[in-house]
Amino acid sequence: MAEISFSLATLFEKTFGYKTRAFEPQFRQLKGHNPPGRKEQGAAGSPYYANDALGTEYYMPVTLTYPDMSSRQEPPPGVTATNNNSFSVHKKWNLPYPIISIESKKTIVETALTERRGTVKELIAIKDYEITIKGFLIAPTHEFPEQDVTTLRTIYEQNTAISIQCPLTDIFLLRPDRSGSDQVVISELKFPAIVGIKNIRPYELKMLSDEPFNLLSI
Repeated sequence: MAEISFSLATLFEKTFGYKTRAFEPQFRQLKGHNPPGRKEQGAAGSPYYANDALGTEYYMPVTLTYPDMSSRQEPPPGVTATNNNSFSVHKKWNLPYPIISIESKKTIVETALTERRGTVKELIAIKDYEITIKGFLIAPTHEFPEQDVTTLRTIYEQNTAISIQCPLTDIFLLRPDRSGSDQVVISELKFPAIVGIKNIRPYELKMLSDEPFNLLSI
């Protein structure tokens, strides 16, 4: 049987246009025969390590929890569903080979002063956190990863917020001033083209943090 060899770092550069060392981490060598135990979880409990479909361990997994609309359950007797997802079964899925980045911007009003340099800056608000995840869907056989593409499409088509669990996103989302919410809304899904390999499909997800609000009627 023929073997196919490829570099995820090289594929990432060709697909997304820049280099990353995420697939080729460099660890300092530890002295001694019994190195200390590594940290397995972040402060909020999300794991630092997971195994892919081929059994290979990787760092910083990203888990999405989403409602499975195909398995909606009837509400218990005497209970009225308040929305379409109230009694849906929720599924979890680890995004394959994720590279994650987070950014945010502030809304600032600048007012010019007469006969003075600069402006007076008034902070209005901090915008939503923008989360970008890039990675690869890789089939364990030499066939197109149709099932994973379908799963990612299903998650994207949820017209509601979903949960994200990752040690990095937990730092920004699971905070008291955000009511401890890990909810995000997927705003974009891309499947960039890749040439010459049929069992690998690059993907790119863009998400916005979804903070709960209490609206008061006056």
